Order: sequence, then C-alpha cells, then structure tokens
Amino acid sequence: ELEKAGLDIIFVPEAYSFDAVSQLGFLAAKTSTIKIASGIFQIYTRTPSLTAMTAAGLDYVSDGRFVLGLGASGPQVVEGFHGVKYDAPIARTREVIEICRQVWRREKVQHQGKYYQIPLPADKGTGLGKPLKLINHPVRDRIPVVIAALGPKNVELTAEIAEG
Repeated sequence: ELEKAGLDIIFVPEAYSFDAVSQLGFLAAKTSTIKIASGIFQIYTRTPSLTAMTAAGLDYVSDGRFVLGLGASGPQVVEGFHGVKYDAPIARTREVIEICRQVWRREKVQHQGKYYQIPLPADKGTGLGKPLKLINHPVRDRIPVVIAALGPKNVELTAEIAEG
C-alpha cells in the first residue's frame, strides 16, 4: 500500500528496541520499489566490518534499495544499554564509513586509524590476523550513506563524506 501511494523510502530505527536488520530484511521481502534504510545503526554497537557486511546483505536482499543510516546515538543508550564507551563520535563515524567503503569495493580491508585497526596489530592480539576481503560480490560498491547529524561539525562531516 505504501508503494502504491508513492512512498519512496522507509527508515527503521534501532535505539534500544528490536534490531533494525531483521525488520529491514522483512520489508525487503515484502516490497519491490521502495527504498529501505536504517534509521539509524549506531556506530558503537557493531564493528565497522560487520556494519559493512550487514549493509551489503540488506542491499542484496533488497536488490540495491538499501540506504545505510548511521549515527552516534547518545551516551545514555551506548553506555547505558550496550555498555560501550561513548567517545569521539565524529572521528569514529569517519573511520566506520571509510572501512565500509573498502568492504563494499571488495578490497582487502586495511585500516590503521585512531579508533579502529584492521587487521588488529600483532601486539594487540594473536598476530594471526591478516587483511581479508568480502567473499560475496555486493550489488553496489558504494551503498548510499546518510548520517544522523545534529551539531555543526557532524553536519560538516556529513556534507564531506555522505550522500545525505
């Protein structure tokens, strides 16, 4: 009915409710033209590679209709519900998107940022990690990214690196 009415996109939130992924997969199966979007995946609750894999999977099951909505959420949810330290939301957002785009291009993921190191350096793990690329071939090598941006620095970042 929403597609017949001309709706062009549905955003599914996460916050501290049901996960958005299962609901987006259901919507992908029940629709054929409407875009589906995460509104939002929190950058602290999934690794950057898992975020990229999830986005690529949703893009696949929707035949290229997925839009990745990302955001920092807030310390009440991130620390209070997930038990993860809330820090450097702008820098982390940049790194997450850089890593996602490597994954979607099927490059061997290598990122030595301040917040994410892929592969994990030998002195921080077993030393067995090596650069890997996504096994599957994504529908698109650049899935549109929208950022939940409120402050001026986050809006500036969004204009620089995202589609919306």
